[in-house]
Amino acid sequence: MRISELADHVGVPTSTVRYYERVGLLGAPGRTGSGYRDYDEDDAARLLFVVRARHMGLSGEQIADLLPVW
Repeated sequence: MRISELADHVGVPTSTVRYYERVGLLGAPGRTGSGYRDYDEDDAARLLFVVRARHMGLSGEQIADLLPVW
């Protein structure tokens, strides 16, 4: 799925998806032949985890520590 589809699926703006990629909470996605980001269901699940953890008040560093366990 493309970035807009992922953002809609999780309920965040596309800028949030790009931010979490930039800070390392969401891995860099594959790219289509035309250069678009290409996400899968695992990326959506990870993003949903990050978003929910942020809503619970966890910092980015705390989330990064939890991701390997998750």
